[in-house]
Amino acid sequence: MSVNNLKTEVVYLIRNGDVLTIAERGVTTATATGTFTADSSLIISRTNVKNIRSITVAGSLLTYGTDYTINLDFDNSGTIACKITFTSAQTGAYSIPYDYGTDKIFGDFPRDDLRLNSYPRIAVDLISKSTDAFGIGGTAFISDTLVTSIAYSQSIDKIETLLDSIESLLRTNAKNFYYAPFVKPIGRGPLIKSEDRNDVILHKNQDSMAMFSVDQVW
Repeated sequence: MSVNNLKTEVVYLIRNGDVLTIAERGVTTATATGTFTADSSLIISRTNVKNIRSITVAGSLLTYGTDYTINLDFDNSGTIACKITFTSAQTGAYSIPYDYGTDKIFGDFPRDDLRLNSYPRIAVDLISKSTDAFGIGGTAFISDTLVTSIAYSQSIDKIETLLDSIESLLRTNAKNFYYAPFVKPIGRGPLIKSEDRNDVILHKNQDSMAMFSVDQVW
């Protein structure tokens, strides 16, 4: 299990969950349509795709991770594009709504020089990972990963609203992650003034624990 894949999955969850609105994120929703004929991948030729909302093929809804993976930074002959790779070849009419634009939800932290109109925004990062032997046989390891989601805004009420939405998403999707069997919200941190942002921007974190990830020893 790649912890970076887990972080990316949390970012996709928050983007798709409309925790920040389309207007707040600075993105636009479009839909890719067409028909697959035993296709194992699809390239969306936009340089700034931020998330795939869903994929439906021949009337069936596919599942992220199990049925497909996403590369938002695919090098398509020198041009950045979004590449969707399917676990098995797909046949049938497809509909793929996605968001593209600048966005304000990322798997890193905002730069200190961002202007006030760059907020509110949300950052996601991994704080720590603890690993133990999964039994005495030494054939596998089990890991828990601590994930934090940080909301930035000038408004305390806005921050709390964003974190409430994130916590609700985590609860609803606790068993729906691909890169972790179970993810639970575990608590929030204090409200902090962002010193590098002239004490105007505040931030607060919602932490969650991704649990029971088992890695086989080969």
